[in-house]
Amino acid sequence: MFNSEDVRKIAALSSLELTDEEVGKFAEQFTAILKYFEKLKEADVGELADRDDQLQVNGRDDICTESEVSPDQFSPYLEGKFFKVPRVIEQN
Repeated sequence: MFNSEDVRKIAALSSLELTDEEVGKFAEQFTAILKYFEKLKEADVGELADRDDQLQVNGRDDICTESEVSPDQFSPYLEGKFFKVPRVIEQN
């Protein structure tokens, strides 16, 4: 399912340098992971698939409060009130 070219593309997008041995190893591991996802498709969920009450979570209410930390204290990528990160897609 995954070949060396796929792994090298993912590594480039992640700014990782991999050896040929690592590329082969990751291709095998990624393929194994995808096979597990294919097995999940075979699971019989029966009537659970039609029930949404299983997804209801009785947790706490979300409450918006002011933070003691300002964004410029934890990110060098702050530009105005937005985060601007270095471009990684379509790099050579």
